[in-house]
Amino acid sequence: MKKIYKILICAFAISAISTGCSDFLNEEPQSTWGINDFYSTPTEADIALAGIYSVFASDQIYGQGLSVIMESGTDEGYYNRRFNENWTVGLYRHTSADNYVKDLWSSLYQIINLSNIFIEKLDQSGFEEDEFNAYIGEAKFLRAHAYSLLVSWYEEVPMTLSSTLDQSANHLKPSSLEELYAQIISDYTFASEHLPLISDPNYIPGRANKMAAHGLMARVYLKMAGYPLKDNTKYAKAMEQCEIVINSNEHSLTPSIVTTNIVDGEEVVTIVTDNYRKHFLSYLENVYDTQETLFEISFKYLRESGIDAHGRIGGINGLAFNYGGGDDGYPGAYAMFNTTPVVRDLFVSNDEILRKAWNVPAMQYTGSGDAKAVTSTLASNYCPGKFRRWEPADFDDLNDSPPAGEIDPYIVLEANPNPNRNFTGINIPVLRYADILLMHAEADNALNGPTTSAIGYLDEVRRRAGLDFIENTSRAAAVSTQELFFEEIVDERLREFCFEGRRKHDLIRWELLGTKLEELNAAIIASPDFKPTDENHKAFLRSGEFFDESKHMSLPYPLQEVNLNNLLDQKPGW
Repeated sequence: MKKIYKILICAFAISAISTGCSDFLNEEPQSTWGINDFYSTPTEADIALAGIYSVFASDQIYGQGLSVIMESGTDEGYYNRRFNENWTVGLYRHTSADNYVKDLWSSLYQIINLSNIFIEKLDQSGFEEDEFNAYIGEAKFLRAHAYSLLVSWYEEVPMTLSSTLDQSANHLKPSSLEELYAQIISDYTFASEHLPLISDPNYIPGRANKMAAHGLMARVYLKMAGYPLKDNTKYAKAMEQCEIVINSNEHSLTPSIVTTNIVDGEEVVTIVTDNYRKHFLSYLENVYDTQETLFEISFKYLRESGIDAHGRIGGINGLAFNYGGGDDGYPGAYAMFNTTPVVRDLFVSNDEILRKAWNVPAMQYTGSGDAKAVTSTLASNYCPGKFRRWEPADFDDLNDSPPAGEIDPYIVLEANPNPNRNFTGINIPVLRYADILLMHAEADNALNGPTTSAIGYLDEVRRRAGLDFIENTSRAAAVSTQELFFEEIVDERLREFCFEGRRKHDLIRWELLGTKLEELNAAIIASPDFKPTDENHKAFLRSGEFFDESKHMSLPYPLQEVNLNNLLDQKPGW
């Protein structure tokens, strides 16, 4: 049965993880099943859904493209290879013929088509009613998420709710934002009514669930309240969905404890519990922290389903690790993504210890086996640590070099005992409970100003980071007016969700992307380490220099789609 399983994943999912399918192309067929014979049992339904999840996990979407490469080019971080422009979307150098523009579009529509097939073909006679509706709800959840990503990146797009049968289906005009959002909300609503809770004993970690549907619906409503639709009535809708999650008591944040004492006239900071670090270790270790995680892309779930799925999270956007000569068995990281002085300064100004230490630890492991501190925010290896694959066994080693002939010991944090140089199995958060709290705080503030409730939810996130209530700190003025509280939310979302693929679209819906890129370039130039003759330093300015607000608030339609679809006209300026 295992061979059948993998062949079916290839046939029905058309998985973007092509290496997983190619291994089986030359095998003799193990079954004569056709598409109309499939989707008739829970096993077959699970196989088909796993195939859809595998496309979300592919390089084109959450494996690296959407979650890192295309999300770069904000005040959070940028591509650090000065000698090329390979990360075109993050550098705002893309065209309508760009592969990133094309591949994201085609992969998301692949998910939509597979979901449509599933909804059409699932044989109701093979299931109890609740079970059938749960499967349909899961397919609609995945379709809704694919459409919400399409709309965030491309705005108006063609909408199809039936499977593609022939070439005539290529000719479809874009639907309005209102029509698209109405369908997305409809799909998420159905999912929220029929999916299991994450606490249900039959729930399978790594798959969609009831509160994830409510939470992602809140994200959609918050997007609708911002650019480009700017429908302020949707703030209340976002709050309603967040409150469903909050009042369910399915999820919570556990505060971290950091104490400060004066010992012999010196301030001594002691980390008693660090629950921020603990939570992110769960993604590295493929352990499900369902107390906080509502939905994540789980490579563990896919591997357990028979799909050889891996991403590049922690490799292209992790702490540089160059020892081992590129061989497997080492937690290698190409570290192509630099974080910024803006991120560092936001942590410093907020008196951060835990989140700063985890997200921007400022360290690397050299080819000679030396764990070294990275002392400048403009160094090429000033990289994010949120999805790190390794860390030094002794952090004191960062301040000196090992004796001749020795290397500094390190710890592999990833679950894989024999790491691959190019691929990781690190799960990717799509929606966390902290996001529910901050979305509610943002929407509440937009409608009512900084209410007690909004401040309380901000403080829940702060307390998990080991920080004091905001009103007890030097930042107390942030809760005094609607405008200042919004600015605090803008900063807090960067501190909490940095490197999780949230920042670019937060800035777009707030219409702040251009402003924050200008502030980033000003911060780079103002850095005492900046040298106008340094080609690396100049390269860090590219995103801010190339960004054009008239073009880059969404992607162009892929050139091939414009050529194939007689009803799809390219956007102005492209």
